[in-house]
Amino acid sequence: MAHLSKLPTWFVKGKERRAAYFTVQAREFREMGFEEESGEKKAEARKPIKKQPEILVEAGTTAYDSTDATQEPLAEDGDLDAMTKAELLNWAASQGQDLKSFLPKSEILSLCKEIECD
Repeated sequence: MAHLSKLPTWFVKGKERRAAYFTVQAREFREMGFEEESGEKKAEARKPIKKQPEILVEAGTTAYDSTDATQEPLAEDGDLDAMTKAELLNWAASQGQDLKSFLPKSEILSLCKEIECD
């Protein structure tokens, strides 16, 4: 028996449909009464693809950004207690200090308060 022309090669028997990837499988399916599926049946089995509606996206956003998403407000300058860790690091950098980002926020905050007092 020659190799299969397409992988997978589909075999049908009534409403049952099976895929053969090897010539041994194809031979076993033929012995069980399955017939190789023709091109016409394949076209019928495929369902037409429904066109999806277009999603309008503004520049700089994605289709999944929510317009009503809440974002944490940025802290005001000088309000170190309200700043996030990243804001504290940026503030320290603007003051000429290079703080390590692996430090806990509490240590970064105390260092920033020392910088502010100086």
